[in-house]
Amino acid sequence: MGRQRRIPTRTCVICKERRQKDDLLRIVRTPEGQVVFDRTGRLNGRGAYVCSGADHWGDGANRANRGRLEHALKIEIDESTMRSLNEATLSNQAE
Repeated sequence: MGRQRRIPTRTCVICKERRQKDDLLRIVRTPEGQVVFDRTGRLNGRGAYVCSGADHWGDGANRANRGRLEHALKIEIDESTMRSLNEATLSNQAE
């Protein structure tokens, strides 16, 4: 009998729901201070995991969600960065 492999879990910083790491999206504050969507899950910097749900992104995203993400990444996120994150996460969902 083989040993069962452990599946890593992470918590969404917005809704606090625990899910498998592969089911969440990773947002990273790079050492240069940029906030980017991490498709690989391996970018260097401070990371935060969020659900890909429409209530977290797009029209459903509100100031409270943005504030939770800012708190987790320890940086203020401007409107243009939020738009680019929104586009990146929505395009990732389409794939």
